[in-house]
Amino acid sequence: MKIIVFKWKPLLFSGAAAAILLSLFCFAATPKLISAFSSSNGRSLPIYSVQTEEKKIALGFNCAWDDADIPSLLSTLDACDVKATFFLLGEWACKYPDTAKLIALSGHEIGSHSNTHRDMDTLSSEEIRSEINDSRNNIYTACGQTPVLFRPPSGSYNDLVIDTIHQCGCIPIQWSIDTLDWQGLDTEQMVARVQQQLAPGAILLLHAGAQHTAQALPQLLQAIQDAGYTPVPVGELIYPDSSLVDHTGKQFPLENNK
Repeated sequence: MKIIVFKWKPLLFSGAAAAILLSLFCFAATPKLISAFSSSNGRSLPIYSVQTEEKKIALGFNCAWDDADIPSLLSTLDACDVKATFFLLGEWACKYPDTAKLIALSGHEIGSHSNTHRDMDTLSSEEIRSEINDSRNNIYTACGQTPVLFRPPSGSYNDLVIDTIHQCGCIPIQWSIDTLDWQGLDTEQMVARVQQQLAPGAILLLHAGAQHTAQALPQLLQAIQDAGYTPVPVGELIYPDSSLVDHTGKQFPLENNK
């Protein structure tokens, strides 16, 4: 399997030069995994999932609408002894600071979902930095945590977005299982969708404030656990020090590159 490395820093070579260098490297050496600066189609990628033999998956809740169902979500997670990652919009944290603080005090991981929910791939480098830094500042003010994980709004990104996220000291996160709760799927539909796509290292996309998410969460967790999987926060699933991903955005541990 071909493995690539996130663009931690801006690429110094042209696309053609990078391709030539990579080809020479592949010809000269035969490591288990091949390191490069970008995927085969030239893109910088966030983490969509993780390579692991353990039956672990991660729950990631986007918080950009209201906070009405947060108490219910937290109650269910607590009853099932599950910790998750809540990706807070900076403006949301400003609007609901007590709720943001409650999430943090409940022991859940806090990530950023940008500051104003703009499509990041339409922004300049300066605007992207502002979205990242303003969100982190607002989230810290609200709950005392400075997020490292960053999930771009609407899953919208390009090379500049991913590179800038890394340059700001953050880790870009996507998902491999979209519950489609944002489309109004009911409990049965969401459970069936998740069951069909469960795999070790999967990252789920859920939303606080979606029509049926709070109602569906107990059954979702039950289905996940009945299948033998352990839900964990995103930060416990990923390899924070590894920049190895394949063309699908699956992250691998650094030792796989030895």
